[in-house]
Amino acid sequence: MRIGPLEVDPPVVLAPMAGVTNASFRTLCRRFGAGLYISEMLGARAIVENHARTLQSAEFGENEPIRSIQLYGIDPATVAEAVRRLVDQDQVDHVDLNFGCPAPKVTRHGGGAALPFKWRRFESIVTAAVGSAGKVPVTVKFRMGIDDDHLTFLGAGRISEAAGAAAVALHARTAEQL
Repeated sequence: MRIGPLEVDPPVVLAPMAGVTNASFRTLCRRFGAGLYISEMLGARAIVENHARTLQSAEFGENEPIRSIQLYGIDPATVAEAVRRLVDQDQVDHVDLNFGCPAPKVTRHGGGAALPFKWRRFESIVTAAVGSAGKVPVTVKFRMGIDDDHLTFLGAGRISEAAGAAAVALHARTAEQL
């Protein structure tokens, strides 16, 4: 499987999990043979504001062949700046945007799984991230939608493709289903 210039072999991805997929956990999981290991979800704003704990979470182990970070953000300019910093400082080989988090602390601010419902903002964020990433591939993770009455996945996929995302990942449940 290819994501932009990256070869993901075997075509198995360790899903990013907030507070779980840190460098130590990724190292432990590497023994079981996935092709891509994505960091825990990090806030774009925290990266831009140089929060020490977030920057520590953005570090990689020496044996990580593909440095992959998942970002969360609700402001296109902030997401763009976070991606630009990560790329300019040669910290990443891949950026994954999280639009799948169903946690109320994220969705109540319009982020995570709630964001694809706001088509224009979603499109602005994906476009800004891809534009700031240069040759670094950007992928987009999203859910089926908010609930069964508000499905957004087809639109989110089309917008992501048009914005230049290298791939999408569909979490095949709604935010309501957690």
